[in-house]
Amino acid sequence: MINIPTLQEIYDDLIASVENELNITIPTIGKNVLRPLAAVQAAKLKLYYLLLGKVQKNIFIDTADPVAKGGTLERWCEVKLNRSPRPATAGEYTVEVTGTIGATIAAQTTFKSDDESSSSGFLFILDNDKTLTSSPDTMTLRALTAGLDSELIVGDTLTATVPLANIDQQVEVTVVSTTPLAAETLEEYRQAGLESFRTEPQGGAAVDYRLWASDAQGVANSYPYAKAGDCGVIDLYIEATIADSTDGKGTPTPAIREAVEDVVELNPDTTLPINERGRRPLGVFQVNYLDITPIDIDITITLASGNSYTAAQKASIESAFEEELASVRPFITGADIVEDKNDTFGGNKAVFIVQNTVPTVVFSSVTVEFDGVSQSLYTFVAGNIPYLNSITYV
Repeated sequence: MINIPTLQEIYDDLIASVENELNITIPTIGKNVLRPLAAVQAAKLKLYYLLLGKVQKNIFIDTADPVAKGGTLERWCEVKLNRSPRPATAGEYTVEVTGTIGATIAAQTTFKSDDESSSSGFLFILDNDKTLTSSPDTMTLRALTAGLDSELIVGDTLTATVPLANIDQQVEVTVVSTTPLAAETLEEYRQAGLESFRTEPQGGAAVDYRLWASDAQGVANSYPYAKAGDCGVIDLYIEATIADSTDGKGTPTPAIREAVEDVVELNPDTTLPINERGRRPLGVFQVNYLDITPIDIDITITLASGNSYTAAQKASIESAFEEELASVRPFITGADIVEDKNDTFGGNKAVFIVQNTVPTVVFSSVTVEFDGVSQSLYTFVAGNIPYLNSITYV
């Protein structure tokens, strides 16, 4: 990638070139036309440099801008993934309704989540007519707002937006039939495209399980292992995106696990003939679909006497730790690149992060605890995933 010079650097270079070529010194004051001319040319050349930099940036998927900004990111990803970024999906909820047996709620009737609900003020629609055969009875409502903003939980209530004859206006959620999922971000889409370019299917190797699992929406990564002591058994640990996880740490929902199982068994591309969609090799008798295990990281920074961090400095340190821990993941031989291996974390890394983030403040020590146990170095394997739990300053 070329380095784009500043306007001042281009201007100085033009002046130096003219002086060297003509063996003169252009005065800085008084009447002269060469300096204004150099300033005009510098501005024009700056635009050329910017354009060249943009072109060069967009010939690589890892640096490409999105199409909305004139880039090529989506085009790169569509070549390998054969899809656009996944949109948000809407939740569906089984609700309990009471009223007179035989009374009917018309299709397209909408309900609004109550103020006491976990996501208040959102509309939900009944897709088909519902005639009560018992009281209470159940029916399914679909969120009109896709994604997690409108997510409800069991016990939430909704109220019909129009009067219902012989039926109570309020209904209660009893089952989350379809868990909503957040839209795939462009950076998640970019990472999926990068993974697809860097790895190729190999007929059931570790990389295949990772590629297959990525076809399920809400999956951030997966970690396949041949189960020790069991022939033909695979342990596949699934990490969800933070937005779609159950705990904000990457633990997948049951729906995401089921989606991974579906795409590991059968290619979701329905345009292919059925005999070309099978995936799991015959020699693999069983695949165990497992949740990752978040390992809480607690960091204690002991400051030297008379030193302290400002709120902004603390925020910078926290951001630096989160960025580093987001890149620390179990290393899967045959699926990951050796040069990118980053499966350990400990005190030395923690000291380095603190020193480089705020070098002006003196501290005496940094200790790291993994799930409450102090260790100098921890290697993350199987489904163990680091998660920054707390930073304490003493």
